Order: sequence, then structure tokens, then C-alpha cells
Amino acid sequence: MAVQHHIKVLVIDASPSICDTFGTVLKEGGFCPCPYGDSEAAAAAADAESFPIAVIDLEISPISGLDLLTRLKKSNERMSCLVTTAHPSLKLAIQAMRAGASDYLIKPVRHDDLADAIDRACQALGLIYTNEGQLNRLIGQRIRAERHAQKLTLRQLSDRTDLTTSQLSQVELGKNAASLWALARISTSLGYPVHVLLDGL
Repeated sequence: MAVQHHIKVLVIDASPSICDTFGTVLKEGGFCPCPYGDSEAAAAAADAESFPIAVIDLEISPISGLDLLTRLKKSNERMSCLVTTAHPSLKLAIQAMRAGASDYLIKPVRHDDLADAIDRACQALGLIYTNEGQLNRLIGQRIRAERHAQKLTLRQLSDRTDLTTSQLSQVELGKNAASLWALARISTSLGYPVHVLLDGL
């Protein structure tokens, strides 16, 4: 899940309570929610600054949700737009997807469903959204798990990589960021390319 607060998410919904609820879910995920209860104001905000992600209520006004979606995608085709509706229909879903929606969520939207949709949007956009400390811990855990699976001691991995056992221990604990060179040495010594070590993190 995303943890960098600099990723702004435009939340457009006529209901203040839904804006609050979505805002809470996004803040818990580490995002910066920017709520609007008026589509005209939201459109003006999107014209003034860049938002990588928007969550749009299709029943919003005065600009309809579909028209707002079209307008946002025209001004920023890379923006990932998730749409929500309390009145789902196949016709509406097709219209939204044709207008560029990346996800179609039916109200009431479960918190996990919103979080998952935002996560998918981040992945599709190629956003870096894991902070450095967490990334170091995840890489360390993956290296340690693979070392244990291969029944290697730190000393044996040290002999293969030309890194000291102290350096390897710090990497496995996530206390120090390993250089790309060190990660390449470690992953090669464990028998797979470095991109596999980082896959999905």
C-alpha cells in the first residue's frame, strides 16, 4: 500500500460524509486527499495543479461525473480516474470506461475496495509509493528468506558476494540501503536477476 504523502488524490463527491470517509481511508494509506463537493471547483483545482489520481462521483454536479471525467482525461490523459456510483448500470459502466475511467466502484464503497483500486492505479501509473525505510526492510526480508530457503549462512553468502557479514546483516535487517552493485551481487549469488529481487516492492 502507498505510504508517500506527496501523492495527491482528488476526491469529488457531493456527500461531505463520503468525502470524509474516503479521505480517512486515503490518509491511512499515506496519500494526500483533496476533497471537493462541487465538480466545478474540482475541475478548477485540476486545472491549477496536477493530480495523478481522481475519485469521481458520477452523480456530482453542476458538471456531471461523466463530463468531469472526460474533461480531466483531456487535460491530463495519464490521470487515473476511478468512478463511483450509487446507481450502477451496464450502460453507465460502459460510458465511464469509454470516457477513460480506470475503475468503477459501486456505493457504498468498501474501504478495502477503495484502497485496492487506488493501489492498482498507482501500479498502473508506475508511481514510486513505498518509502525508503519500508523498501529497505522489504528487500532485506526477501534476501533473508531466500538465504534461509537455500540454507546459506551469512558467512557463505559473504564469501559469494565479497560483502562482509556485517554489511549483509545490515541489509537483511533493512537498516542500510544496499547499492545497486551490492544488490546485483547478492541476487546473482542467490541465483536470480536483480529485477526479481525487487519485483512487486
